[in-house]
Amino acid sequence: MRCLLAALSLTLCLGCDLGRKPASEPEPSLRLAVVTDLKGYLEPCGCTSDPLGGIDRLAAQIEELRKSDVPLLFLVAGDAFFDAAPLEPARVDQANRNAQTLVRILNRLGVTAVLPGASDRAQPAATLAELRAAADFAWLAMDGPTDVLQHEAGSVSVTLLGTQRKTPPDAVAAAVGNAKDQSDLAVVLVDGSRRDANRVGAIQGVDFVIQGGLDQDSAMPPRQTGNAWVFHASRQGQGLAIVDVYRPRGDAPFADRSEWSRTAGAAQLDRQIEELRAKIDAWEQAGNIDQADLDPQRARLVDLAKERAALDAPVARGKGNAFSARWVELRKVSPSDPEVEKLMREHDKVVNEANRVAFADLKPPPLGPDDVAYVGSAVCGACHQEAYAWWRDHSHGVAYSTLEQRSKEYNLDCVGCHVTGYEQPGGSTVTHNLDGQLQNVGCESCHGPGAAHVKDPEVAVVRMTPESTCVACHNEQHSDLFDYEAYVKTLVVPGHGLPAKTP
Repeated sequence: MRCLLAALSLTLCLGCDLGRKPASEPEPSLRLAVVTDLKGYLEPCGCTSDPLGGIDRLAAQIEELRKSDVPLLFLVAGDAFFDAAPLEPARVDQANRNAQTLVRILNRLGVTAVLPGASDRAQPAATLAELRAAADFAWLAMDGPTDVLQHEAGSVSVTLLGTQRKTPPDAVAAAVGNAKDQSDLAVVLVDGSRRDANRVGAIQGVDFVIQGGLDQDSAMPPRQTGNAWVFHASRQGQGLAIVDVYRPRGDAPFADRSEWSRTAGAAQLDRQIEELRAKIDAWEQAGNIDQADLDPQRARLVDLAKERAALDAPVARGKGNAFSARWVELRKVSPSDPEVEKLMREHDKVVNEANRVAFADLKPPPLGPDDVAYVGSAVCGACHQEAYAWWRDHSHGVAYSTLEQRSKEYNLDCVGCHVTGYEQPGGSTVTHNLDGQLQNVGCESCHGPGAAHVKDPEVAVVRMTPESTCVACHNEQHSDLFDYEAYVKTLVVPGHGLPAKTP
């Protein structure tokens, strides 16, 4: 085995220069900026450790790309303006306002074309007509199963084709065939499954496929299907895929020169090598495996090592058609466009006021025969003074004010996790919170409604909050680093779950 490991190490180092950048490329012929499944998101929840996304951060990236002389096509595929259909009646107005603001911002960013997703197309006709009238960009495949847009990007003539879900491949092929004769590059925007994208990519003449409709958080490195390459850029505006296209000649297939692909491929091969090496070690230690069975596995390990080493070699620039794709995450540290951010803050204020008026008379569900009313944390504090004093200084105790500071205390996407007993019998609503007593994440959020306990202290309340209660708000979307066991330890402290410290 030592000889095998030595050979393996040598193989891994052949041609290896970790960290070496690929040979410098000439200027691309054109550049694609790709966003998929935006779903009407203007910004992520501010409670996450490092919010991914934000249309203001996306705007800053697009503005930076436009500083280059390389022609830019900004493409959006999948549910762009809405995240569901039909919408809950109470959410229609806010969702429409979000979509209208998003159209204004996409106009500002110079979007080339949008292929709306199934949730977008399922909205009422009047809603869609209003949004389309306000848009300065093309909406693809809204009036039929396919739609073709011819676009000149510098010296490259591009066919942009949008196709709806379940459009027969023959119809897509016919549209591509008719249009490709007039252009140098065919890019098809698809809203559908991975299989749908693969079917489109297998059509003769298709070069790139932009895939929406996956509803997948992570972006995926480019994948090849037929002679085409498929790109997916995550969801909810968490980032964008940037594809530099090098097209010096004819209709030859495109080669992938992406560091993104090399890194992902290397990680996958590293896992395979580690798993196979562990298996070989186990087999050798067991001593009950025939040599004839081990030799093919050792040979496969060496082959995997050679394949892995090849990924560390510098990328040859070559002379054929090629592209280089990269993924840009939009994090807290990512720059923000101040003008777009200003539009977002104005939007928040408008939505906040509209909801304050619209839901002014909305009351919580009435108490049923077995329901217990909420009383508010101040009532709990009358007896549990140490716990109440601790809670007021905890983040739960000021949760509502964080929304007030951002004009989001009436925002339907936020308020439910910043008040107590939201939409519960005898609890709170968007505007109704017992004159402020149910603002913040109060005692009863964790220990249950307290009216019965206040009336008779012998009536038990929930002492140890179950994980199921916490994750209603502390989920991946709103609290990405949440760990129940670790979090509970920070809550069980002197005065709250433990005896108060004596002076």
